[in-house]
Amino acid sequence: MEMGSGLLVEQKQALSVGQVQSLNILALNNQELEDFLMNEYLENPMLENSGDKENEMFTDMEKMYEKGTSFRDQYLENPEEEEQSRNDVRARTENSLKEYLLNQLDRGSLSQREWETAEYLIDCLDEKGYFLYQTEELAQNSGYEQKELEQCLAVLKELEPVGIFSSSLAECLEKQLRVKGVEDETLFVLLRNHMQELMNGQIGMISRKLQVSTVQVKEYIHLIGTLNPRPVMDIQKDDTEYVVPDILIARQNGQWEVTLNDGWMGEYRYNDYYIRMMEETKDPELQAYFRERLERARFVVNSVEQRRRTIVRIVEAVLELQKDYFEENGNLAPMQQEDIAQLLGIHVSTVSRAIKGKYIQYRKTIPLKALFTAGISDHEGDGSVSSDTIKQRLRQMIEEEGKKPLSDQKLAEQLEKEGISVSRRAVTKYRIQMNIPDSRQRGILK
Repeated sequence: MEMGSGLLVEQKQALSVGQVQSLNILALNNQELEDFLMNEYLENPMLENSGDKENEMFTDMEKMYEKGTSFRDQYLENPEEEEQSRNDVRARTENSLKEYLLNQLDRGSLSQREWETAEYLIDCLDEKGYFLYQTEELAQNSGYEQKELEQCLAVLKELEPVGIFSSSLAECLEKQLRVKGVEDETLFVLLRNHMQELMNGQIGMISRKLQVSTVQVKEYIHLIGTLNPRPVMDIQKDDTEYVVPDILIARQNGQWEVTLNDGWMGEYRYNDYYIRMMEETKDPELQAYFRERLERARFVVNSVEQRRRTIVRIVEAVLELQKDYFEENGNLAPMQQEDIAQLLGIHVSTVSRAIKGKYIQYRKTIPLKALFTAGISDHEGDGSVSSDTIKQRLRQMIEEEGKKPLSDQKLAEQLEKEGISVSRRAVTKYRIQMNIPDSRQRGILK
């Protein structure tokens, strides 16, 4: 075998360290970006935050020093009173459950009286989220009329989580079942009248009283086991997390407005004081340090601004391709990251990083990535049917299926007849995502 040497020429696109870091900044959501910028700000004297109050306080303290006035005398009206209050226990922050419920109400459509009534009723909830009082009893002691209490209570019962303000465990579970689309009066009778036997595991007794088979009672028990008996279980945790939208969308005069929800971070810019120090210093080492820090500050500021422009451009392109969805004239259209990349003339990896972990707010807050959906092939093979459209059609077919529920295979075959090629496995996945029971469970519930 003859061996030799030669040159192989091939093209590769290598990203510089700066480009990689810039892409990493693009992938940060707003909270992560704020943490990143704060670390940079603390480590780099060349960075200044316009939203920071330290500079203002520092200036005030300099003026007080010149006047011979202490910080304590300047900011405390009564230093002795402040000294006595040091050991006071801080007031607890407002209950997170109350905030969660009130945030679901439309403050502008309620009078001050109605708002105060809602606050009063929320305070009446027990630790599980149940409302165990009689409105007639409350009317005698609260100063609110029974009618207005009942009207407000009816509104509060419709809030999330499902089952909040229920008067009993049975009512709570029944409400959750009805939201799931379950309409089985026998099951509801079980909840209302036989809860104690259910908790004791007396399946035979329940079977005889309801005149149903023990198999069906076990099916009921399995279904009930998927429900939440304590509506506030996931709300009153100490580590409750709230989704803060990264991008805000508004409709003004027929035009879309896209803004990044990052104003609360303040504006990061270069520190003029240290720039002057860099220019005036005669120490070469100090000057080299300042120049290196200034270069890093410029990179950070430029990368953040580039991130802002890139995300806005991508969201504007998404709005254009999903126009019908946002104007409530249709479902999500098939759209992939490659479509946005091609439209804007950027790499698909840039789109991927820009939408990673970001939330968008327009009427409601959803993951930006949820707006991207692959097209499902129809008989024309153009992938023009979105998964959102297929889910809507599946739900409609199941609602119209009659006494004999359709299996996932039958549903897939029906879609095929309508020109949509979807596998049985895909139908199962979509059905589970919509929280719809399988054909056997639907048959039992019917």
